[in-house]
Amino acid sequence: METILVACETIRDEIERACSELGLNHRVLWLDGGLHNSTERLRARARELFGEAEGNCDRLLVALGYCGGGLSGLSTGNYETILPLADDCLTFLLGSFEARMNASKPVTYFLTEGWLRHECGLLASYRKAASMFDRETASFLNHKMLDGYSRLGVLDTKSFDPEKVARMVSPMAIDLGLTVETLEVDRAWLRDFLTGPHDPGRFLILPPGSRLDLTLWNKIFYWPGDGGEGGHGGGG
Repeated sequence: METILVACETIRDEIERACSELGLNHRVLWLDGGLHNSTERLRARARELFGEAEGNCDRLLVALGYCGGGLSGLSTGNYETILPLADDCLTFLLGSFEARMNASKPVTYFLTEGWLRHECGLLASYRKAASMFDRETASFLNHKMLDGYSRLGVLDTKSFDPEKVARMVSPMAIDLGLTVETLEVDRAWLRDFLTGPHDPGRFLILPPGSRLDLTLWNKIFYWPGDGGEGGHGGGG
């Protein structure tokens, strides 16, 4: 079965590492990470890629989560479509909703090298504020950006050097009164996404010509949790 993969540039390291380990050579259509800042732009680009896959594959793997409803309203082509049943790529990379909940205590802003590389990422925003404003104003804005967080969590996805990323963000963390910690992840969800089996409890498995409606993701909004889930600024 011919497979095409649609994925966000912010998790490119993780996708390429997993494909290499699994011996896969899927054609990959990349989405710019900055599209997550605009639902309409994300939807428009995804529509283009869905159209590009038409007639060129039997299966389309879409490595995106709910992502603020960015895929809502789109229709698939003459191929089976599979998506992780996740709220965003953070939960997807961590391996489960439970892992996300557990890793979010204390309240954590999650990072990978891919998210930091993005021009709208956390470190870029911190540096931009420092270059544009006086120290007092920049400090105020950066504290507001991370208001409520107490830790920066570097996800060790085995796709980059987590110690290098920790060193990169340490000065910012000290300035803002945050701790930095490297966190282990379970890559089984990502690997199963690329190879199967595709458990309907963890994946949306859609026949050709399906419409992506928000209700498809309903169940993900009822996962156990008591608030205070961690977040990130770059991924989808």
